[in-house]
Amino acid sequence: HLCIGKTLPTQSHPTKHAPRSPAMALLRLLLAFPALVAAADSNPLGKVIQLMDELAAKIVKEGEAEAKAFHEYTEWCDDATQNAQFAIEDATKQKAKLSAKIAELGSDVEVATANIEKLASNIASAEKDLKDATVVRTKEASDFAAAEKELEETLDTLGRAIGVLEREMAKNPAAFAQMDISNMGAALQALSTVLDAASFANNDRHRLQVLLQAQQQSTDEDDAPGAPAAATYKTHSTGILDVLEDLKEKAEGQLSELRKAETNAKQNYEMLRQSLEAQRGQDAKDLDEEKAGKAAAEEGKATAEGELDMTSKSLTNSKDELASTQGACMTTAADHDATVAGRKEELKV
Repeated sequence: HLCIGKTLPTQSHPTKHAPRSPAMALLRLLLAFPALVAAADSNPLGKVIQLMDELAAKIVKEGEAEAKAFHEYTEWCDDATQNAQFAIEDATKQKAKLSAKIAELGSDVEVATANIEKLASNIASAEKDLKDATVVRTKEASDFAAAEKELEETLDTLGRAIGVLEREMAKNPAAFAQMDISNMGAALQALSTVLDAASFANNDRHRLQVLLQAQQQSTDEDDAPGAPAAATYKTHSTGILDVLEDLKEKAEGQLSELRKAETNAKQNYEMLRQSLEAQRGQDAKDLDEEKAGKAAAEEGKATAEGELDMTSKSLTNSKDELASTQGACMTTAADHDATVAGRKEELKV
């Protein structure tokens, strides 16, 4: 038998004897009787009684030795049974504890997996939003640069043209006073003559021509039947210099609005970029933590599963050992009871 705690006695169970009976005791006495008769000088019955007393004393002594051995064996049975029961109780508690831990860690792994997927999606979404916003911002910046350059060149052209006209008007005021700007073709021709004399570049003259024609078209639309009252518009210029001044003022306003819009767009983009990058950085940090937490939970779960397997095997072994010990002890106790009963019958003879 396997022992837990107390060491199994050298004699694992009391010495077994064949069941004793009155006939057996009588047979032993008859076998010894001829020798007694032959040796007896006198009082043969006394010798028989002496022999029976000696036999009874031997039976009693054997019974006492067996009782002592059985008592030790009973103590071992009690200890082995108690130890096995304690082992079963501890293993059962440990098994329940490990099962709960495995379930908890399994849940942690599932939660971490879901969080990892969500964070990865958030990071990808933030990167896409930032990329799209950057594309839009790049185009806005390119459009602004082109428009700003065009307006700056227009202002430069208008400024130089106004300067030329002011110098020429100072030289010959009467000639400009007679210029009829209601006839745009004639006005452009006169202006072109002045600008040629000042060595104005062809592209600058073309730009002025486009601006003046656009201004004339706008004026014609304002004067058309059904147009709003003239008071709602800026006063129409009466001279070519005034027209150029109006165009310059208009271009300056457009450039100011353009730059203001560009500043707002740039600020909005920077705020969006910083927000997306900050969120992406935080999500990346959280993602690393979730991955580390998942790995730790998986490792802990694997360890607990290994311990649970060992605990389950230990529990099975303890239950088998308890059953084996109890079975052996019960069998030995039954044999002992039969031996004691037989010895009592012998002593009655």
